[in-house]
Amino acid sequence: MKKFILCLNLFFITFTLASAKGDLDSLFSVLDNKIKNNSIYLEIKNTKIEDLKAEKVNADTPQKRYSLNMLLYKEYRSYISDSAIYYLNQNFAIAYSLNDIEKINETSIASATLFSALGMYKEASDIMENINRKYLDKQQIVEYYNSYRYIYSGLGQYTQDSRNRGQYWIKSNAYRDSVALMANHNSEEYLRIEEIKLRQDMKLDEALLINDKRLALVKMGTPIYALVTFNRSLIYRKKDDAAMEKRFLILSAISDIQSAIKDNASIPILANKLMQEGDINRAYQYVRFSLDNINDYNTRIRSSEILNIQAIIDKAYQKKNDEQKTQLRIFLILVSILSLLLAVSAFYAYKQMRKGILITKRQKETNLELNDLNQKLHHMNKELRKINHEVVEANHIKEEYIGYFLDQCSKYIEKLDDFRRMVNKRIQTREIEILHKSTKDNSLKENELRELFSNFDIMFTHLFPDFIDKFNSLLQDDEQIILKKGEILNNELRIYALIRLGIDDSGKIANFLGYSVNTIYNYRTKTRNRAKISREDFEWTVKKIGTFRKSIQMTI
Repeated sequence: MKKFILCLNLFFITFTLASAKGDLDSLFSVLDNKIKNNSIYLEIKNTKIEDLKAEKVNADTPQKRYSLNMLLYKEYRSYISDSAIYYLNQNFAIAYSLNDIEKINETSIASATLFSALGMYKEASDIMENINRKYLDKQQIVEYYNSYRYIYSGLGQYTQDSRNRGQYWIKSNAYRDSVALMANHNSEEYLRIEEIKLRQDMKLDEALLINDKRLALVKMGTPIYALVTFNRSLIYRKKDDAAMEKRFLILSAISDIQSAIKDNASIPILANKLMQEGDINRAYQYVRFSLDNINDYNTRIRSSEILNIQAIIDKAYQKKNDEQKTQLRIFLILVSILSLLLAVSAFYAYKQMRKGILITKRQKETNLELNDLNQKLHHMNKELRKINHEVVEANHIKEEYIGYFLDQCSKYIEKLDDFRRMVNKRIQTREIEILHKSTKDNSLKENELRELFSNFDIMFTHLFPDFIDKFNSLLQDDEQIILKKGEILNNELRIYALIRLGIDDSGKIANFLGYSVNTIYNYRTKTRNRAKISREDFEWTVKKIGTFRKSIQMTI
C-alpha cells in the first residue's frame, strides 16, 4: 500500500511536469514543488535499496551476492558515495575469492569512475594502472577508455597546475576519441561523445540534432534524462540562449530530484543564473538545497563548487538586504516627518489632556510603589518562614538530643554506682589485686566510647535518614564513601554529622571523637578536595542537607 501511494504521487508530479513543459514559470513551480516534496523520492529510493538488501540476505551464492552488490552500488553512486564505495569493496573481495578476472576488471573500472567523480584522481589512476587490458571484452574496453576520459577531464578542469592542464585535456580528448571508435554508433555513449565534440567545436545546431536523438531514447524523470537535458543546457549556453538554457537546467534538476540524485550540477548552476538575474530568494533556496544534498553525498569537488556559488549568492543577498535597509531608512525619515507634523497638530489636544495624563501617571507610580512594597513584603515573609523552619528544626534537634543525653546521663550514673558497689565489695573482701587489674584495663573506656558512637550514629541517622545519600551526592563518583558491614557512620561521616548539627569547631569535634585537632583538620581538607562542588561551598552545603524527621520513635 505504501509503495502504491508513493508511485501515485510520482505519477501525479510527472503528469504535472509534462503539462508544464512549455511554460518557464510553470516549470519553476514544478521544481519548487519537487524540492518541497523531496522526501517522497528519497523514500522511493530507500525502499528500493532496502528491497535489494533484503534480497541479498537470502542470496546463497557469491555470484548472486556480487550481482546484488553491483545493483546496490548503482543505486548509491549518485546518492551516497560512501555506501557506493562500500559495496564495490565487497565485490572486490568476492571477485578475488572467485579469482574471476572479468568481475575484478568490472569492479575496478566502476571504482575508478566513481573515484574520479569524487575528485580522487590519484586513487582512480592507481586502480586503472593495475588493469590488464588484454582481459577486457569490447564493452569493458569502452568503459575503460571512458574512465580514463573522466580522470583526465577532471584533472584538466580542477588542477591548480597550469603547466600540465593542456596535457590533461589532450589525454582526455584522446580517450574520448577512443570511446567513439569502440562504442556502438546507436548507443547513448557514442551519441554523448559526438555531442561533446560538436559542442566543443561550436557546431551547436549539429550538437542539438544529436541531443534530439538522445532525448528520444530516454524517459523523463530518469538519471539519463537528467544528464541529456543538462548537456542540452550547455549547448544553449554557448548559443547565448538564456531562456532555453534555464528550461533544460530546470528539466534536468527535476529529473535529478525525481531520481534521488544528490550529486547534481543543474541546481547550483541554475541558482547562479537566477542570482545574476536578481532572483536572490529563489537562488538562495536552490543553493541551500543543493548544498544539503552534496553534504549527504560527500564529495569535496561539488561541495567546493556549491560553496563558491553560495558565497556569491550570500554576497548578493546581503547587498539586496542593504538596499532594502536603505529604502527602509528613507521610509523611516518620511514617517518621522509625518509623525512630527502629527505631533504638532496634536499638541493642543495634548495640553488639554495633560492634567488627566498626570493623574494617571501618578496613579501608575503609586501602583508601582505598592507592587514594589508587596514584593518586598513577600520576600520578607518568605525569609521569615525559612528562618522559622530552621528554628523549629533546631528546637526539635535540641529536644531529641536533650532527651537522648539525659537518658545517657541516667545510664552513666547507674553504671558509676554499679562500679562503686563493685569497688566497695572488692575492698571489703580484700581483693585488691583483682581491683587493681580491673581499674588498669582500658577496655571499659573503649566499650563506652563504642557505645557512645553507636548511639550517636543511630540517633543522627534517625534524625536525618537521607544524610549519607545526600552527602555522597556532593562527592565525585569515584570518591564516594562506602560503609563497611555493620557500620552506621564512619569517622569521616561523624565529623560532618557534627557539622550538620552546627558544631563546626575542629577542637570541639576532636574532643568528642577523641582525635587531635590536626587529624580532624586533615579529614575535613581531604573530603573537601573530593567534592564535586567548590571547596568553599562544600561545608555550607553539608549544613543544608538531610530531611529532618520531626517525630522519632526509637530505643537506644
